[in-house]
Amino acid sequence: MKKYSYFKLFLIFLNLFLTYILFTTFISFRFQNLINLDVKGKSISMSFDEVSKIPFIPNIGITTLPIKALIAPYIISENPQKAYRLLKEASEANPYIFYSEYLLASYFLQVKMYDSSYYYANKAFYNWPKNLDHYKLYNKVLEVQKDTAEILKAYSFINDRFESKQEYYESFIDSYSNAKLRYLIFEYPDLKSISKDSLVGNWQQMYEFETGQIQYLKNIISFNKSYFMNSNNKYKYSLKNDTLILMFTSTNQVISQIPIYYSDSLKTLVLKNIPMSVIDDKPDLQDQFFKRIN
Repeated sequence: MKKYSYFKLFLIFLNLFLTYILFTTFISFRFQNLINLDVKGKSISMSFDEVSKIPFIPNIGITTLPIKALIAPYIISENPQKAYRLLKEASEANPYIFYSEYLLASYFLQVKMYDSSYYYANKAFYNWPKNLDHYKLYNKVLEVQKDTAEILKAYSFINDRFESKQEYYESFIDSYSNAKLRYLIFEYPDLKSISKDSLVGNWQQMYEFETGQIQYLKNIISFNKSYFMNSNNKYKYSLKNDTLILMFTSTNQVISQIPIYYSDSLKTLVLKNIPMSVIDDKPDLQDQFFKRIN
């Protein structure tokens, strides 16, 4: 009779324990659904105080992601150290998918701490390359660092391991192209005024790389003492306060005012804020760069 009482008591405790587990799992699933909606929408709809009410039993979500890794993004901007501790604990809960490292790499990339971002992105990718997001993030970090050699190495790593890799290939092409573009020179720190005497001659538009390579375009402009000419038009011009003022030849009516500078170190003429379209009311603007060709 006494053994029966102990057994009955054990069943009651077991039932209460299982009820508690089922209840916390149900609550956890509801939170996870809200978190997944935020992840898909790339938004934060809850405060950390709200999302931290999610039970830590179970400690792994329905997608195998650690619960602490799911809530870390809600505090990472406000308190990076606390988020870091949560992500380290999450790594212990599931050390095989490197999701914590992925989140840390994303955060450090966002705040422009590129060395830290590289460390965690490299770790996430090479330890769990089957996750396409790990590869894409690693490529983004490598783009910023202009590391074309590592972009090639990472894709070679993928190429040797997976047969179906179209999405990896597309990310590789984009990243490699973008990384090479980052070698283009868009900033000239020694810009100064240029005189009419120095401006006279023919100039060809180009893009210059940090390696010294120059890619010339077809656009050629010319200056003499009085006139500015391109392939289609001829205008009178004057220089005033680092501004190229273009005027109709017949009426002297001003049609355009363009900031103009010269880089002595790279022998480059820079025209700033050139409209990319003559049709749009508010066209995008770009800087154009020219080398003297005679």
